[in-house]
Amino acid sequence: MGFAEKHPYLFWQLIGWGILLVDFVFTVIAIFNDFGEWSYPIIVFTFIGALFAIIGSPCCLYATRATRVPQARSPEEDRAVRSKLTAVAVARKTPQAALLGALVVAAAVVLAGVTYVLGMRGHVLLGFVMMVAMVVVPFVILTKYQDAQRRRFMKVAHAAQFVDVQSDPWLGYRSDVRQLHAPLVPVPTGYGTATLDFLYNWLRVYMMTDRLSLVQYSANDLRNAGFVAVDGEGAPLDAPDDLFLAIPEHQLDLSNGKREQFEKECRAVGAFWLPRAGE
Repeated sequence: MGFAEKHPYLFWQLIGWGILLVDFVFTVIAIFNDFGEWSYPIIVFTFIGALFAIIGSPCCLYATRATRVPQARSPEEDRAVRSKLTAVAVARKTPQAALLGALVVAAAVVLAGVTYVLGMRGHVLLGFVMMVAMVVVPFVILTKYQDAQRRRFMKVAHAAQFVDVQSDPWLGYRSDVRQLHAPLVPVPTGYGTATLDFLYNWLRVYMMTDRLSLVQYSANDLRNAGFVAVDGEGAPLDAPDDLFLAIPEHQLDLSNGKREQFEKECRAVGAFWLPRAGE
């Protein structure tokens, strides 16, 4: 783990003050060497960049950390789970994106207006600070909304304890697996507690029991069983180490119109059905 990952706040503060120092040195050189008007944009925009790093980075880092999925074992798993969670929420038409978009735009417009007024009245430094807020505040609103969306979706805490994963590589050779009808969820970067938490909370509205059983396959396992996994465009997913989690259909209640919604959500998270033998 590098310095930027261990100390992100300090890292961006060093960058910001470093940019500010360079900007100050350039300003002094420009004054004594009469660089002319062409140097003004460089000085101003470099100063704004330094303010973003010094003032804006703590807010952005805090907001970003607030949206991270608990117990994610890696940044890749965190991004994958958040992406799938958002996809399911959109498929269920719960995110109220129009209201959020209006709030973000309104915040940006109001702050832009305040920035303009401060600049016109000669409060240059405050105007620069408000310019940073004009970008940071809408970003914070968006990330805090994503955090609220995640907490609303993940109603069952520590749900991984209710998930059983079979990972016997010989399962792929059993004849009953060839008759299994199940969607496969790709987890190419691997999975951990966060992924299992997400899968349980996603599927709990369809489950007929309190426990969820999954079967882990690699691309090699599927090929040995006579299947070739493909992506949405039909290209084979044949990297030997690529992993998939199969959700056996027999534990889900897909009656009364639930199947159509479930398949819509499967497509949203990139899941595809394991074909039956002969298909």
